[in-house]
Amino acid sequence: MSQRPLELWGGVECTYNRVQDRYFDQCRRSGHCERAEDLDLLAKLGVRALRYPALWELIAPDGPHLADWTWPDERLVQLRKLDVRPIVTLVHHGSGPPHTSLVDPLFPTKLAAYARAFAERYPWVEDYTPINE
Repeated sequence: MSQRPLELWGGVECTYNRVQDRYFDQCRRSGHCERAEDLDLLAKLGVRALRYPALWELIAPDGPHLADWTWPDERLVQLRKLDVRPIVTLVHHGSGPPHTSLVDPLFPTKLAAYARAFAERYPWVEDYTPINE
């Protein structure tokens, strides 16, 4: 059995919950979405892996071909420079963009299209939480 050193992992709370036509965006409410310097602080604490949002509802609500990759481009590059391994979450306490839901028979196909586009854009990301709860 290999002896791997103990690592400190962290996570950014990123619930994006839809109830009917209303949304609760915990990342924005916490202020993290506007504070890239949080990543520097987490790295200084010794965090080696970080569960991090790249939420389908926010990045590609109208499909992967219309995705706005600005935020994940900035944040994932910063994590890479800090040598913090991202564990990317694609859906977190959500149900996808408004045109779908967890009970939509096409939900898996639609999420897979977003996941593929994400993986092709960031081939160096190896760890995922496709759907958190």
